[in-house]
Amino acid sequence: MKNPFLTRLAGWLALLGLGSCLAAAALFFLGRIAESAYKRAFLIGSIVWFVLAAGRKMASGRDAPRNG
Repeated sequence: MKNPFLTRLAGWLALLGLGSCLAAAALFFLGRIAESAYKRAFLIGSIVWFVLAAGRKMASGRDAPRNG
């Protein structure tokens, strides 16, 4: 099943998940959020990233490259 809309949507949302991980790390480094909030935000962002990146791959309908 190839669906360009779902592929792009999942890709953009996955990037937002990755961005939230980076933002949480920066905010923790700057002392703006507590460690528990950083860990929670990083956990949620990581889950979003991995789930949507896998969903993007499935929505694109492309198989892994074959060697041979």
